[in-house]
Amino acid sequence: MDDTTREAVRAFYRLLKATSAAASDPHHSGAEETLSNAAYEANAAMDAAGLLGRPPHELFDLVRQEFPDFNPNA
Repeated sequence: MDDTTREAVRAFYRLLKATSAAASDPHHSGAEETLSNAAYEANAAMDAAGLLGRPPHELFDLVRQEFPDFNPNA
């Protein structure tokens, strides 16, 4: 995995974590801003890596390469 793809995968992973946190506590004072920032970062990084529009299972496979313990169903 090249550096651009690796950074995109990491940004996507941070977005997944931010989404999970916001869903579990949507009334947290910083949830909306954190989620918005993570989405912007992931979108830019994934665009640079050519990953926008890829099927979710492909993105999750890339995340598992970088984070072997990742479980999208957890």
